[in-house]
Amino acid sequence: MAELNVGVVGVGVMGTYHAQIYAGLPGARLVGVADPDPLRRQVLERDLEVPAYADPYALIGKVDAVSVASPTSLHYEHVKTFLEAGVHVLVEKPMVPRLEEARHLAALAERKGLVLQVGHIMRFYRAVEEMPRLLRNPIVIEARRVGNNRRIRDIGVILDLMIHDLDVLLLLLRERPRRWQVVGHHLGAVEEYAHAVLEFPSGTKAVLTASRLSAQAERSLAITQEDEVIRMDFTNDPYTEVSIYRAAGEQNGKTEVQVARTSIHNENPLRRELKHFIDRILRGVEPIGTLEDDLTTLEIALALRQSLHEVVA
Repeated sequence: MAELNVGVVGVGVMGTYHAQIYAGLPGARLVGVADPDPLRRQVLERDLEVPAYADPYALIGKVDAVSVASPTSLHYEHVKTFLEAGVHVLVEKPMVPRLEEARHLAALAERKGLVLQVGHIMRFYRAVEEMPRLLRNPIVIEARRVGNNRRIRDIGVILDLMIHDLDVLLLLLRERPRRWQVVGHHLGAVEEYAHAVLEFPSGTKAVLTASRLSAQAERSLAITQEDEVIRMDFTNDPYTEVSIYRAAGEQNGKTEVQVARTSIHNENPLRRELKHFIDRILRGVEPIGTLEDDLTTLEIALALRQSLHEVVA
């Protein structure tokens, strides 16, 4: 099979990006999208010249693979139905809001011999690929992912935002945290601010902050190691600004610091993610992050959310 027929379920902001990229991606042929909003369907039919359906399951029989970018509350039923129909699935994070559902989907994909990939987009940033090379016995890893975009309403900031940095953290350290503390603030049914401190068996501490209440957007990660701090600023896509601060001796009782700065071009991480999905299906490429990794990230994220809810209660 030289080309896959692909579709997109849910063409809000992220789903529209998926559809636009598939429309020009080698190895993929966009054959349709689905969304309950008639205006969105009209726009995508006009702009991408593909059929748009109100019923997502109208794509079954027409597609070999599908991106599921619908609201998280619908992920389980959408992903399960497409997997049962023999369709490969890329689902936007979080996979589902309950761990037992995630385990069922992972087992179903394995049983059917299908690719099930979770859209952890940070894995496809060039700057993130560089992190293992820079890492050596980190003392503290701090990540901030804050802004004032509250368009996602069915999940809180831990599953919406913090899960990005948690996924990177777990892939970097390759160990599970042994304890954590979480504080935060709810508006209505979901948390809009969360601050988590995690301790790992190696001794590394991690401090993760996520907010949809901040006046100014920031996406950054800092790694403190002996005699150096590496800071990555992801705020100005498509570039990541990398600053490395190193101790350069002392003078008059003060530590002198040398700073090395560079920029890394991230080459459209979403396109790289979708290409990886297609290549896994067509060419059997090994996954960047396994389903077991996805389940671990979701499990810890849900545990952090539960801890916060217990504190609030």
